[in-house]
Amino acid sequence: MPNTVTGEIRSIIDPVVSSLKRHQIEGDKDIALAISHLLMKVISAARWTNPYDLIDLIREVGTILSSAYPRKIITGNVVRRVLALIRDEIETEHNENANTPMMSSMFSLLSTSNNENHKELHKQSKKQMSDLRSIIIQGIRDLVDEISNVNDGIETMSVDLIHDNEILLTPTPTSDTVLQFLIKARAKRKFTVLVTESFPNYIKEAQNFAKKLAEHKIETILVPDSTVYAVMSRVGKVIIGSSAVFANGGCMSNSGVSHVVECAKEHRTPVFALAGLYKLSPLYPFTRDDLIEVGNSGKALNYDDFKLVDNVELVTNALDDYISPDYIDIYITNVGGFAPSFIYRIVLDNYKTEDNTLE
Repeated sequence: MPNTVTGEIRSIIDPVVSSLKRHQIEGDKDIALAISHLLMKVISAARWTNPYDLIDLIREVGTILSSAYPRKIITGNVVRRVLALIRDEIETEHNENANTPMMSSMFSLLSTSNNENHKELHKQSKKQMSDLRSIIIQGIRDLVDEISNVNDGIETMSVDLIHDNEILLTPTPTSDTVLQFLIKARAKRKFTVLVTESFPNYIKEAQNFAKKLAEHKIETILVPDSTVYAVMSRVGKVIIGSSAVFANGGCMSNSGVSHVVECAKEHRTPVFALAGLYKLSPLYPFTRDDLIEVGNSGKALNYDDFKLVDNVELVTNALDDYISPDYIDIYITNVGGFAPSFIYRIVLDNYKTEDNTLE
């Protein structure tokens, strides 16, 4: 790929790249919004003679952003959504301007042509480029609105999914989507929520999560992780948040969630995973170990226990878990509920296969 990132574009993306590397942007929604606003600036500043030059630029910017925080799948998702938007506009424009018969169009699809010839056919006037730029930026604004209001679409399904006097369990106290989902359901339903302690990484988050639920008059009990199997027989549903959903129907979630969903499967308790559309990814989790982030090992084994530490060669503290689609009954998204086996179809509607690999 040619080096299309100019100094001007580099000056726009460098601050965000630096923030991603330092993990200064926290929260999936905040990262998605930051990338969306960045791409709007890049497209506004970029210069191109045809839309395929713009695609090359966005792909390269996407590669740089993804490498800044490789384990955050959302970064690549937003870039691919924008690429799909650009390709849709090119296709729409091509169809409007095409005067060739359908038969010749079919033959042209089967014929081989190099990328340079393809670009020559799509050279545009300044007015056409300006119009396309405006359309793409408006499309990204719509994406920003979708991401900002993602909880609204998910919350509307909560009343239909939660029953009166039901006992729910959630092992993801870091998920604002799960929090808002439960709060919304409380408007018409009375239920109890068990929140796992999420040791060792999210103890404070679990306490704050339980406190917020209690403030909305939801009966809440904070339970140790070790008691999950014992209480699961009383649980009606397990509700988890997810940081990324893959095309195979699997997802990434907090560490400890895999243990909970395995207990749920043993007790035949349904598991609902909440995820905004922007978290759905066209990628497959072929290298699962590379997806799991490792954090502060001192939380798993305190350094004050120096006698024990001296006898241990390696201490790892995983921050994430990969959840197989076998353990999830349904995904609740802002565009509806879907079985894990149907996720690939939603992915095909929102991404282009040629952008699965950005490099």
